[in-house]
Amino acid sequence: MVARVYGIPVRIDYRWFLVFAMSVVLIAENVRKHPLQLSNLTIPPTGDFLAWTLGVVTTLALFLSVFGHEQSHALMGRTEGIEIDEIVLHPFGGLARLRTQPENPKAEFRIAVAGPAASFTFALIAFAGMFLTASFRFNFGTSFFFFIGAGNLLLAVFNLFPGYPLDGGRVLRAIIWKRSGSIRDATRISGFCGQLMSLVLIAFGIYMAVAPTFRAYFMGLWSILVGVFLLSAATNVVRSVRTPTTVQDAMSPPISIEPDLPINRFVDEVLPLHRHPSFPVAHGRRLLGILSLEDLKKIPREQWRSLRVGDTMRTVNSHLFVPENATIESANNLIDRNGAGAVAVVSSSGELVGFLRRGKLKRRKLRS
Repeated sequence: MVARVYGIPVRIDYRWFLVFAMSVVLIAENVRKHPLQLSNLTIPPTGDFLAWTLGVVTTLALFLSVFGHEQSHALMGRTEGIEIDEIVLHPFGGLARLRTQPENPKAEFRIAVAGPAASFTFALIAFAGMFLTASFRFNFGTSFFFFIGAGNLLLAVFNLFPGYPLDGGRVLRAIIWKRSGSIRDATRISGFCGQLMSLVLIAFGIYMAVAPTFRAYFMGLWSILVGVFLLSAATNVVRSVRTPTTVQDAMSPPISIEPDLPINRFVDEVLPLHRHPSFPVAHGRRLLGILSLEDLKKIPREQWRSLRVGDTMRTVNSHLFVPENATIESANNLIDRNGAGAVAVVSSSGELVGFLRRGKLKRRKLRS
């Protein structure tokens, strides 16, 4: 993790540094050895120092643009009432992880188009900067803004291809969802489109690498890698339709215990009937915390008679519960981090309606 922006963790995949280095080298070698032709303007090759400086600052700006793209998704998601787990920058772009699914097709559409809209805006600003610096014959600035404008335009157009998990695929899912009324059918169809798009990218990459008219080995390889990455993501999306996608589909009925129950009675009367590693603690269907047997083992047996459940439970906080429409992925992430090995499921009115344990989720995945 490298930063928090508006309270959202920003994480970088370690492979990003390899792509960063490759981008710097490509840009630097390009402007150092070849003239840059921009319509009627020709920018001559530059010296080594300026070339490497341009490579570094341009690559940084391009990845900041990717971050801005994902941040736009995240902020639009927040306006729709969706919490954002994190933003991840990876070798092929970025990802804003939403804690819950959008509640309706309109919210899905607005969140999906926010990213390309931001990239188009960045491209327009960059191209305006390019024309302005060109009028002053500031070649370094003109080259910089050209690469930023072209990169953001490519990012926006590519993401609008109609295949999930690209933004265009999410737009397609929103349209199908609105017409069919089923998010599962919409996800399956947009996922299939994503698989087709991926296969086209792979085939085009192979063609670019071997065709005599291209011989673009690097671009062909990159197209193949992006295609394989998207194919894997789209295939996972299609498979997820056959398995629970939200905690509402996977949760168990909550077997809750009262906070005033003595620990010795809990061990003698509740555990023999319900052998679970954790239990929700609630009163009047209001979640108060989670009791973990791992926490209980740390307490000497002679103290069990004098302590109550409320004294040893993990007091409720945002890491111990999720809403009904939370994704399985976000629930798994919380379970892995909260130390309780489970999360409670709470309705929009604040009532305890379900419970999810780590082992339960794994068994469901194996059965599917």
